[in-house]
Amino acid sequence: MKPSRKFLSLPIVSLQEGQQIGYVKNLILDAGTKSLAAIIVDPKGFFKDQRIIPYTKVVSVGDDAITIDKESHVEKTSNLPELLELVKDKLTIIGTKMITESGKTLGIADEYYVDPGSGKITQIEISSGKLDGFLSGKAWMPAEYITTIGHDVIVTQKGSESALTVADKGISESFKNFLHSTSHLASETTHTLSSYFKKQKLANEAESSEEKQPIALSELQAIPSDEENPDEQSPPENPQTKEPLG
Repeated sequence: MKPSRKFLSLPIVSLQEGQQIGYVKNLILDAGTKSLAAIIVDPKGFFKDQRIIPYTKVVSVGDDAITIDKESHVEKTSNLPELLELVKDKLTIIGTKMITESGKTLGIADEYYVDPGSGKITQIEISSGKLDGFLSGKAWMPAEYITTIGHDVIVTQKGSESALTVADKGISESFKNFLHSTSHLASETTHTLSSYFKKQKLANEAESSEEKQPIALSELQAIPSDEENPDEQSPPENPQTKEPLG
């Protein structure tokens, strides 16, 4: 992705002739396709009248220059009727108000980004937005949520504010406070639940310990052995008295 401002003032070089034929003066937008339709050339004395280059004739967009195949691809606007109306329309994105289909103001378009290979607009950077008082900095809206690019407003789909990518510094203080209070409440709730489950665990362990407490030997009744069992002992023999002889 390349910011639109990075296109401006780039040298335009013809590969076949090896000539620098001018600079990028402006970009022509096609609202229907949400893409770049052409490049307006600042001739710098090379051409006497305004010329444009259809974006389909662009070979490459680099950091230091834009290249085209040959000089003949730079044409008069009058020779390209399919682009003439777009040139006259002078549609711009930067500085245009952005709203959703439900009427929510997102902010002002501060920049738009382009895929250099296809010329398609990929996203629009928004500044000074006021999403229910939460957004106060920059955000980025993907191009697929944009339904209309007009002179007065750019319209996005209903509920598209949820698709915004918001810079951290773009979150207002009220939203930060909201997040902080929510986080604090969640922390307190977690602490309360943790204490409850800890107490419950200790109670269960204590109950389990009581159930499994060993019985002291002194409390056990002695089990009599065979010798000590009177029921099973043989009665003692009666002693025989010997009578004296005689």
